[in-house]
Amino acid sequence: MTIATSRYSIEDYLEMESTSLTKHEYWNGKIWEMAGGSDVHNEICARIIIEMGKALEARNLAFKIYTSDMKVWIEKHHRFVYPDAVAIADKPSYYENRRDIITNPLLVVEVSSDGTEAYDLSSKFEQYRSIPTFKEYLIISQTERMVTRYFREKENLWSMTDYVGQDALIPLQSMGAEIPLKGIYWGVDVQ
Repeated sequence: MTIATSRYSIEDYLEMESTSLTKHEYWNGKIWEMAGGSDVHNEICARIIIEMGKALEARNLAFKIYTSDMKVWIEKHHRFVYPDAVAIADKPSYYENRRDIITNPLLVVEVSSDGTEAYDLSSKFEQYRSIPTFKEYLIISQTERMVTRYFREKENLWSMTDYVGQDALIPLQSMGAEIPLKGIYWGVDVQ
């Protein structure tokens, strides 16, 4: 939902967002209020971060994982978004030294619903692909136990794999780890 028809500068958006009680995305001068997540959405978001953390700790890998409070700047599209989870390699690269906005995501996770799935798979994915460091994308379903994984094989070549079933292991190829699908949905009452 657009909160206004006027155009805002990036500075106006960042100032407004710093005091807002709700999250907003910014796209080329327009601001959209983000809908709140359901209980299932929030449980899956928590579970994916837990599973990613366990996988990295088990292999002693030094990636950083962020929750949906970290914004990502998509420079080519003049866009700020709040992914459900983000992982980066090495050190974060911050937008204008702001520690709440990163510019170097390696892996992005979106927990989709019926209302966001098409958007997550089309224009949002297209925009993420313009980020040079972006290598892997997970779309996690709220309506069935399924994860769709995209991986950048090389410039402009992405592979896609669906993971279903209790025993499925999802490779986080960009990070050299894997996570169990059943761990993402552990204790979650998928609608």
